[in-house]
Amino acid sequence: MNDRAAATLGGGVLLGAAVLLLLVAALTGRGDMTSATLVLVGFGSFIAGVLLLTQYRGDPVAPWVAGLAAAGPVIDLARCCADLGLRGDAHLVPVEGTVVQVVPVGEDSPGLPADDYTFIDEKHGGGVRLVPTGLPLYDDLVNRNGLAVPGTVDGVCTAIREVAADVLGIAERVEAVPEGDGIVVVLEGYRFYDGCRAIRAASPKICTMVGCPVCNLFAVMAAAGLGRTVVLEHVAAGERDRSVRLVLRLLS
Repeated sequence: MNDRAAATLGGGVLLGAAVLLLLVAALTGRGDMTSATLVLVGFGSFIAGVLLLTQYRGDPVAPWVAGLAAAGPVIDLARCCADLGLRGDAHLVPVEGTVVQVVPVGEDSPGLPADDYTFIDEKHGGGVRLVPTGLPLYDDLVNRNGLAVPGTVDGVCTAIREVAADVLGIAERVEAVPEGDGIVVVLEGYRFYDGCRAIRAASPKICTMVGCPVCNLFAVMAAAGLGRTVVLEHVAAGERDRSVRLVLRLLS
């Protein structure tokens, strides 16, 4: 029996019990404490049955489904960038209250022209401007959860840990610490690791050129909070403990 069937059966049993209890109370008509108890329990069973039948939503989407669902578009986007001759890592740039992603031709971050075209011409360094894969998730966290990323590196690390562990619950252990001129994020027991595996099977470079929505989200948070350009510098994965180690480099 699946969860949906079990919930339906449970709700039906509660409703049946409610009807039986109320019927017994009505037929006996004793008007004493016992009848009052039967009425209260009957109403309670009725309400519980209705809630179980109408509010049950089943288990959330399996983590491997959520992870793999994002893998295909990320891989295709990275292939398009590679076909255009781009070889650089993703630069997350804060611009006018939001964050944009720039994939440069090489290692240097290109300048952003005044227009908002996808293609950045050679005069500005060459590259493409994209919507960060983690930006929709970041915007939703801001609007739904009131996320406000602090303007210090330590504050950003704290925000990343709280979002990953407490709000999203995406890993068994989350670590985010300053290191050198950047931030290191470690996820152990990463729930969406199947998507990570699929992306890295296509090419590990995809993790730094585009980045999955989760790793990209952390870079977006850092860029938005610090008001600085953030580079997806390095991503490593551990098959044994389903872990991900992300290095974000902060530019001045």
